[in-house]
Amino acid sequence: MKSPKSKSLDRLFKAKSVVFVGGRDLFVPINEIKRRGFRGNVDVINPKRKEIMGIKCSKSADDLIVSPDAAFIAVPAKNVVNTIRDLKKANCGGVVCYSAGFKETGKDGLYLEKQLLDACGDMPLIGPNCYGFINYLDKLALWPFAHGGFSPGYGAAVITQSGMLSSDILMTQRSLPLSFMVSVGNQAVVSIEDLIEYFSFNNKVKAIGVHIEGIKNIDQFIRASNMAMKIGKPIVALKTGKSKIGKRLTKSHTGSLSGDNDVFAALFEQLGIIEVDNPIQFIETLKFLSLSNPINGKNIIGFTCSGGGATMVADTSDKLGLTFPLFNKRAATNLKEKLPAIATVSNPLDYTTPIWGVPEKTKPVFREAIRSNIFSVAILVQDFPLDGLDESEPMYLNDSYAFTEESKALKVPPVICSTFPENINKEIRENLIKKGAIPMQGIEQCLRAIASAMWFAKKIKTVNVLTQTHIKSEKNKEKNFNEFDGKKYLEKNGIHIPTSQEVNSKKDFFNLAPSFPLSLKFSSPKLLHKTEIGAVKLNIQDKKSLIFEFKKLKKSIDTKFKKGEGKFFVEEMAPTPIAEMFLSLRNDKNFGKILVLGMGGIFAELFKDTSTLILPASRNQLLEGLSKLKIFKVMTGYRNSKKISRIKLLNQLMKVIKLFEDPENKLSYLEINPLFVYEEDIVAIDCVLSTIE
Repeated sequence: MKSPKSKSLDRLFKAKSVVFVGGRDLFVPINEIKRRGFRGNVDVINPKRKEIMGIKCSKSADDLIVSPDAAFIAVPAKNVVNTIRDLKKANCGGVVCYSAGFKETGKDGLYLEKQLLDACGDMPLIGPNCYGFINYLDKLALWPFAHGGFSPGYGAAVITQSGMLSSDILMTQRSLPLSFMVSVGNQAVVSIEDLIEYFSFNNKVKAIGVHIEGIKNIDQFIRASNMAMKIGKPIVALKTGKSKIGKRLTKSHTGSLSGDNDVFAALFEQLGIIEVDNPIQFIETLKFLSLSNPINGKNIIGFTCSGGGATMVADTSDKLGLTFPLFNKRAATNLKEKLPAIATVSNPLDYTTPIWGVPEKTKPVFREAIRSNIFSVAILVQDFPLDGLDESEPMYLNDSYAFTEESKALKVPPVICSTFPENINKEIRENLIKKGAIPMQGIEQCLRAIASAMWFAKKIKTVNVLTQTHIKSEKNKEKNFNEFDGKKYLEKNGIHIPTSQEVNSKKDFFNLAPSFPLSLKFSSPKLLHKTEIGAVKLNIQDKKSLIFEFKKLKKSIDTKFKKGEGKFFVEEMAPTPIAEMFLSLRNDKNFGKILVLGMGGIFAELFKDTSTLILPASRNQLLEGLSKLKIFKVMTGYRNSKKISRIKLLNQLMKVIKLFEDPENKLSYLEINPLFVYEEDIVAIDCVLSTIE
């Protein structure tokens, strides 16, 4: 169900009457709304000019005859608030604020933005410090610069935090079908989350593309993304601000908080959002999703007129886990009869140049190959000739059209992909789209987009809806446990630890509960890495050696720590495990409860083999997270070695997670490293634990 805020955006985005407020900055946007073909009423407010771009100027909003559905403001920042108040009195439906000089400039700008927010009330506003929006469906542009963009009457809705990126996307030569483009700027009133919800309900919006520097409201983002997933609307995310320099620029650019990259990636995956790592993949993935229904399965049929092209397709697909099944015996025999003698029957299939461009020859080949199995997608690799070298173009088009017809007849999405992105020109791309084909530019980009579409189709069926994660910031004191007390806390809650005993003097060694060989440790909340100061001694074989090591360690520790700042204890040496893991649970002020799993022990920081989940997480999500770890191969019987019981491992790990999630326990941080993993059990060898007092 649409929220009231989402409903209020309808009047703004589907405006029938528009007013522009400002001076010389209005010349281009007024020209752009005319060029776009807007047929509604257009007014201009400027108290000093008689007319702008042939439109008579009103002195103020009070003079407007028609209450505008939308306004474009391009006035100095100091005049914005009063302008918005006047527009609100005139019953304006919503505002695009192109003006900059708000929270992105610092403290004074932040105060001005708060005034702007108060002035808007329940009136939606895009910006400030933004380019605005283009509605390709209704020929409406509130946009400050000349713009491009292709729309067949449906397509992707793209939302960006960078105005320049949105402009760059509109200038690309890739024929991305567009329904809307929105540059959100500072998101003072209308946020990315609001727009995701709004566009989810529009049937002409086939996919939603989001460029994210930081998320304003994590909980609202989760709710909006859950709604999109429920409707079946794919979201593609391009997250920037990942590097240290990028994070600094992001903060100065929009005043947004750029979150932890691994947690963002976990958030996207758990919400079923497709994350891409560059703008080109962003466009190609959105293009594919805008022109295709969800892709179930992973079987692909590929065609090329070059052995090299077939190899490139196969090599890239192998890395992405895409499958090109072999032809069955009947299909192979039939294809051999239809192909030239020099052709090799394989998938991808190089049908060779002797029949290239001859539809009466290629059509039967396409038909026989596509109907030989259940395929999710069919791909034809075609690099079209340069403008001016047109004599061979009909041959390429003959194969493209024959391939498209046969694929559509067999209800398999037809993809025509160029090896080099520039080798399909605008006229051919858009003509192919009209005929029902999907023109993709670049083999790797094409196959990655297909893999993402398949992943999304699978996620629709399996995704577990995330609930509210935000934790209110509270200035509570934390109690930090030393290792000995922390592990005793775990043991009390059913998590296995080695047998251990606190020791304070030599007499404690006469009645030892643990058995040799032993480790001797000193643990303090102030000591993160015991090995760095020699606070742990391993494989002690007898009592005499234990007393000697204790005296030596105590003497060293007494020079570094005050009395009562830690504990000495002995502990049985645990048997060699199948694998060593680490497990970290923490409360994040933006994302809620976070779980990180990975390779443990001394290799944790060296290899950084980790998997991140936002809690709550299901057993299936936990298993999926585990399976991404390289060390999981060791745990599941690498080279016929011992292997874990997956069920029992999941049971034990879920026990730890539930302990942390239980609000009555008031745990703020828990790290177990190493966590020894055995065939049917786990044992916490070391831990760091904190509670909120």
